[in-house]
Amino acid sequence: MNVSGIHRPSAGYAADYPRADLAVKSDPVEPEANAASVKKLLDELFEVTNTPKDHKVKELTEKLEALRTRLGDEKFKEILDLLRQQAEASAEFLEFLRKLTKSMFGDDYVPSPGPSPSPSPSPSPSPSPGPSPGPSPGPGPGINPSPIGPGDRMSNKPTTSGAQFFNYKPDRSDPGKQPTNIWSGFSQGPDGNCVTVSAIKVAMMAAGQKPTDIFSAVKETANGFDVTMRDGFRLQLSKDELRVAAREARFKGDDPKMITDANFLYAASVKRAQIEGNDGKRNMTFEGAAASLNDGEHGDEGLQRLGLKNYTRRTSASDLAGGQLGHSMAVIGGLEERWGTRGGRPPSHSDAYALDIASLRRDTLKVA
Repeated sequence: MNVSGIHRPSAGYAADYPRADLAVKSDPVEPEANAASVKKLLDELFEVTNTPKDHKVKELTEKLEALRTRLGDEKFKEILDLLRQQAEASAEFLEFLRKLTKSMFGDDYVPSPGPSPSPSPSPSPSPSPGPSPGPSPGPGPGINPSPIGPGDRMSNKPTTSGAQFFNYKPDRSDPGKQPTNIWSGFSQGPDGNCVTVSAIKVAMMAAGQKPTDIFSAVKETANGFDVTMRDGFRLQLSKDELRVAAREARFKGDDPKMITDANFLYAASVKRAQIEGNDGKRNMTFEGAAASLNDGEHGDEGLQRLGLKNYTRRTSASDLAGGQLGHSMAVIGGLEERWGTRGGRPPSHSDAYALDIASLRRDTLKVA
């Protein structure tokens, strides 16, 4: 199909939440503190999953994922097993924990047997069978049955921070050329800017990697850049703002040129958010506008902020799984991009937005 898109998981979909850097790193903290931190976050998340507080679910899930990354999967699983075996754990909490671990680790994780969830002691000497092996009643609020976490690594190159890549120069050569490796060339860091990241990735695959492919015009000036987007929106971006954007985006990747292009596209998105008063906030600083993109956005806002609203239409994640390109995780060739790795197919119930590749590429090459 000549359509590129983006899928936005429904409210509370854990895979839509940002996770910390995937590099193997563990801080020297006490095991008791680790367990207490996990338990505290789980208790808070358990409380809000039964209420319509999607923003709080997102915030807590982000923190839990960051803690999981810091501890490592094995240590995190040990703590979950310990919590599962605690006598005071209610049947409801154990079921919540079962769904959460399935969401995080899929079917690869087999928890150690826990105590019977019955509140009263059983006279039978036989051990508790633990949670029933029967069919799952379905995901609870805020938990999606699809596993979250990294997918297949698509590169053996070292990953670096994107903050240093802000020396952008407009380049009209080789128009429409797609990224060599959209998966790991640049990817989301620890912030919640997944909507903007996935919009940039999909735009790069549809129109070409360079800002001059995605925008109608990019001209360097004495103090920065004049940008004209494809919906007619114009803005001026200073070189200092580009430097700030590279820092605030907190991208990572293994392709410096692609990171530089992504930082420029992010900076233009931030500038437009500042001018338009994103989230109803007027008179924001540039840094404030960056913060407004880093705390979560509606699924179609990333593409619109790149000036691509005239090429965007609402679609379904099942269409994206069939080969269209997609968003809040970019869906490329029917597979999700997950923090620099290639994941699986998107869940069919997700919201999605598609780009008309044929029209966008035609207009890109026409300008060239």
